[in-house]
Amino acid sequence: MTQVPAGQARGPLGVVAALGTAQTVAWASSYYLPAILAAPIARDLGLAPTYVFGALSGALVISGLLGPRVGHAIDTFGGRSLLAISNLVFVAGLLLLSVAHGVTVLIAAWALLGIGMDMGLYEAAFATLARIYGTNARRTITGITLIAGFASTLGWPLTTWLASEYGWRVACQVWAAIHIAVALPLNLSLPRAVPLDQQARPRPGAIQQSGRQSEAFAMVLLAYMFAAASFVSSGISAIQSWPRLFGQRPAG
Repeated sequence: MTQVPAGQARGPLGVVAALGTAQTVAWASSYYLPAILAAPIARDLGLAPTYVFGALSGALVISGLLGPRVGHAIDTFGGRSLLAISNLVFVAGLLLLSVAHGVTVLIAAWALLGIGMDMGLYEAAFATLARIYGTNARRTITGITLIAGFASTLGWPLTTWLASEYGWRVACQVWAAIHIAVALPLNLSLPRAVPLDQQARPRPGAIQQSGRQSEAFAMVLLAYMFAAASFVSSGISAIQSWPRLFGQRPAG
């Protein structure tokens, strides 16, 4: 099991509060953003709303493709630095989105947000906790999902208010500022994990081979579950945005 180095230890409750809050900011400012801002962005840029949701879909594809590399980086260096870097990537994507005046910059902004989503959402957070706490990470993971589950509950009203009062561009800029002022310090407050090359390695043998096979099956199953959950959540977000996009509710 991975140990937290002395002098850098933080209680599990503190880690849950810090990482849960950072995850709430990350989800609210990326994955859940188009549910509120798709209509004003499309209207301002003179595009069909499908372009905005298409850009989100592209971001999810980028996030999925970069997953193995991000996982390897977390295994090698630990996830604290990677989560902190994700905040900077989110800031870059949000600021670029706030100055978009055409489809090219819109797509580029969501490409950056897709990279940030891969580095800074649940998958990276959970892998980071596993590197810090090992098999004892289950409880902290549960606590973080409970906190970050309010990302849409808190994020949608804030984004709606910002967009209605100041415009969607300012809303993106405010979320970028929240990343710098809130999420980045919280991610940097996480404890460091011991590098893998400093940990005792298990002896090779049949048990190790069986473990690799079980791990591969678990990763495939986990990837399917995350993909299915993302597909359903994206569909729900699009349905909820329907009245704002087209001025009517879908038939059914």
